[in-house]
Amino acid sequence: NERQHAPMHIAALLIYKAQTTKHKTFLQQEIRQSFKQRLGSSPIFRRRLFTVRYDMDHPYWIEDQHFNLDHHVFSHSIKDHDGDLQALLATLHAQPMDMTRPFWEAHVIHGLGTLKDYDKGSFGLYMKVHHAAMDGVSGTEILATLHNLEPIAFSPEHASAETDSWQADPAPKQWTITRQACLNNLRKPLNLAWQARKLIPSMKRAASVGNVDHAPTVSWQKSPFNSRIDADRNVLLVRFDFCRLRQIRRHYPHTTVNHVILSIIGGALRRYLIAINKLPSNPLASMIPVNVRSRDSDVAGNAISMMIANLRTDIECPLQRLQAVRDASNNAKQFSNTIGRSSITSLVREMPSGLESVALRALSALAYWPGGVALPACTIVSNVPGPPVPLYFNDAKLVDMMALGLILDHLGLFHVAMSYNGVMTLSVLSSPSSLKEPEMYRRCLEASYATLDEAVTREADSKDGPLEKRA
Repeated sequence: NERQHAPMHIAALLIYKAQTTKHKTFLQQEIRQSFKQRLGSSPIFRRRLFTVRYDMDHPYWIEDQHFNLDHHVFSHSIKDHDGDLQALLATLHAQPMDMTRPFWEAHVIHGLGTLKDYDKGSFGLYMKVHHAAMDGVSGTEILATLHNLEPIAFSPEHASAETDSWQADPAPKQWTITRQACLNNLRKPLNLAWQARKLIPSMKRAASVGNVDHAPTVSWQKSPFNSRIDADRNVLLVRFDFCRLRQIRRHYPHTTVNHVILSIIGGALRRYLIAINKLPSNPLASMIPVNVRSRDSDVAGNAISMMIANLRTDIECPLQRLQAVRDASNNAKQFSNTIGRSSITSLVREMPSGLESVALRALSALAYWPGGVALPACTIVSNVPGPPVPLYFNDAKLVDMMALGLILDHLGLFHVAMSYNGVMTLSVLSSPSSLKEPEMYRRCLEASYATLDEAVTREADSKDGPLEKRA
């Protein structure tokens, strides 16, 4: 059900500082050999989807008999893109993946040392993986398999001496899969009924008197971000001082850095929509991915659900907005826990594939509805924890990292916050049709952060002295 204009992959950009400057040809060969050494560290690298005829069942994962590393590792130079890293990322992220091959690509970006933000010899690695194969949580675990905790020089002799004993299993016969699909379709109504039966007690608990107060207030709104997207992409990268964000969140009890980020985004959306004269009277909300992965689950794969948190775009005061966002988010989380984070996900997983396809096509068709449709959320905001310690790719130190989500018809704005090395990088993914003035929105994000920072500092100074001394 994936559309060409809305590919469903996610990505990470990793920036490295090399100990010695290497010619890009040698660097490219070294990175390729390094990936070859690590192919066995995760099933993601060499498995692909096997689709069932007539959409009778969900696709199956199989090992790719024709796997070729050259189809997955590519090279780019920042000089060929006028030194514009964000433009290069937008171009790479807009390109759909080959769905007949394993769902990942690694793009080496040479010449980042020419940019003011990075040292000489720096290079980048743009890792793109389809969302069906990996979510943000498993993504951080996959990245861990590619890195060392200390610098280890790459050894060509060691790499060439290693032999890969991997052999792909034979591809399943179509008639075998068809038979299995028929059996699954016989089981799924029973499984669906069982999952629905398990959900009923949770819904009763959520509807009880004590939990109704914690039910999230959902306001269905029309916004410019809920329109049909086009095939092009815009990428914004905005950086915040992570230590400062932690100081701000300590100013109020039961507040997290994620609440601070949501409040900053709420303030930025308010500023942007006022500027284009499209701010709705009721507040907009965000969908937030929730990890439902069990402790014993496989590293690879996708295991997330969603909850809706109010961004309180109706509140002008940054301090009041932060507290309101915190309360709304905590209520949404408690309500989600009451129902069961994995309950809805399990229910959807048991839907017959054909019925799910029809539902998704119908939802996509709503993007063509004249004037748009009202939806409970205008964006997705994901907070992906970065590694707490320095990492190395061979002997190159990881100095910066950020992540990119995916956008769809109706949800044309995606924020990802990722922290590493004392910096919180907020990436904003959109299309030209959903965010017509991306640079204006960048200024709105920066202004929203600045006003919140100033307001917290003023309040702290008036009470107990400078915030820095109390943090």
